[in-house]
Order: sequence, then structure tokens, then C-alpha cells
Amino acid sequence: MPAKGLKTASKPQAPEREDVLNAHAISTLSAGAVSAMSAVGAAVIKKHKAALARNADWFWHMFAKCEAKAARLAEQAAHDPAGCGDATFIETYARQLPKLMTVALDAHEKALKPK
Repeated sequence: MPAKGLKTASKPQAPEREDVLNAHAISTLSAGAVSAMSAVGAAVIKKHKAALARNADWFWHMFAKCEAKAARLAEQAAHDPAGCGDATFIETYARQLPKLMTVALDAHEKALKPK
């Protein structure tokens, strides 16, 4: 009689997360773009220090999601025929990241308020 379910268990491969910038995505950017992303990210973190102090885990999770979304939007803008490559990428990223983070924090605060 054949034995059922005696396969060796293997760890399933985790799908690539779109909400986090991976090392390959960062390696395709120029050094200037990565430097600008760091400066914008630091400014956003400094602006929202109170939210970081209240709930650090949630803050870093949302920051990573907003950062990845801003990078995707900036990448799309940089590939536009009228775009200027890295300059467009940096400009779009710098405009989108603070906006996305503010919207996420406002939505979080609204969700926490009792009705």
C-alpha cells in the first residue's frame, strides 16, 4: 500500500514583494538618484518623528510601502518620452514620497479615532 503524504517538505519560495524596494531595483539606479532618495527619505522621517515614536513597526512598514510606490511612479515618469531620465526620477520621487506618507499617516490616524 503506498504511503500518502510522505513527501519531503520544502520551504516555499516567497514571492517578490512589490511594496519593498529590493537590492536589484536599487542597483539599477544611478548613484545620484540613490543619494537623492536617501535625502528625501531622511526628510520625510524627520518630518514624521512623532508618528515614528508612537508606533515604529507600523511606521517603517508604511515607509517601505510608500518608498516603493514613489519609486515605481518615478520610474514610470523617467521612462516617459518627455522625461529627462534621472532628473525626472528624482523630481517625481521627491514630490511623491512625502505626499504618500502624509496620506498614509492621515488614514492611520483617522482609523484609530473612535467613532
